[in-house]
Amino acid sequence: MTLGLRTARRGQMIPVLRYRSLDPHTTRGAPRRPMPLSTFARHCGLIAASGRQPMTVSGYVASLGVASAPKNPIVITFDDGGAETMNALRRLAEWGLTATVFVTSSRVGDPGYFHRADLHRIRGLGIEIGGSGHTGRPLNELARADVIAELTLSRRRLAVATGDEPRTFAYPGGGYDLSVRQLVISAGYSSACAVRDVLSHPADDRFALARLTVDATTPDSRLLAWLEGVGRTEPHPVLPRDRAFRFPRVARSSGPFRPRLGRSEPRLPGPAVPSPAVPSPAVGAGPDAGGRQVPTDLAQHCAHDTERTAHQGTDGRVSPAAARTAETAFPLNP
Repeated sequence: MTLGLRTARRGQMIPVLRYRSLDPHTTRGAPRRPMPLSTFARHCGLIAASGRQPMTVSGYVASLGVASAPKNPIVITFDDGGAETMNALRRLAEWGLTATVFVTSSRVGDPGYFHRADLHRIRGLGIEIGGSGHTGRPLNELARADVIAELTLSRRRLAVATGDEPRTFAYPGGGYDLSVRQLVISAGYSSACAVRDVLSHPADDRFALARLTVDATTPDSRLLAWLEGVGRTEPHPVLPRDRAFRFPRVARSSGPFRPRLGRSEPRLPGPAVPSPAVPSPAVGAGPDAGGRQVPTDLAQHCAHDTERTAHQGTDGRVSPAAARTAETAFPLNP
């Protein structure tokens, strides 16, 4: 490959790496072999030597279209984690790298998972914390009211735990559809990550950024190719009405069929980490401040306290009036 072609590709294709937890018991589904810390440390060396500029997800998205943006960015992300992942993040910072860690809010404080003190340490390393739902259930398999509850609870809990509202989101298991994507936008996030296992590019959907999964079986040669901007790519996003999208129907508790733009990862038989379920709200009789009929009593019992989430308006968006009422009447315990 000539230097000119290599430079052109590096300027067009962006590797957004997705590391899963380095801890053996922090992810749902069948047991898997976690990546050894020594392997991750070697990856850090390869990334640092690549000449690419490490950025958080929010930093990368904010730089798009800016003249002074880095020419060869790289984004490193983690989905969940615990003690061993904390060691990996420290090693990352020692190399002068940064990353975004996506946290499942209901699991903070669980055995083997991040504790609240860990979240403050992560922020102290200059690493971004993003949301990944409250329970980690694939959002494209839930009813709309449950999706709103997952997004609202996650964002508020992480804001209390870290002192700052998360700006970016990762779809749990990579599953999303058009409705879920819109609700993520309505919840106040400025970007979101899918999986897709292809290289990203500046024209990628900032609410479905493509990521490349890196695990214990990923050879160094493949990682080096990704760092050079070489690997699987996708054409620019195709509208769901085009023939390229042919998705099976999915069982949903309500609402019309919507194409699944991102499929959830298969959940294989194995010990699952329990997490509190988020019940669907019952439709009540009380109008909100705008006089509209909205679901009421979205009371969520988790992490030893009770809180009320924002309600869903008739337009499918989170009602600002209901959100303000909920936050005033049911403040979160710090």
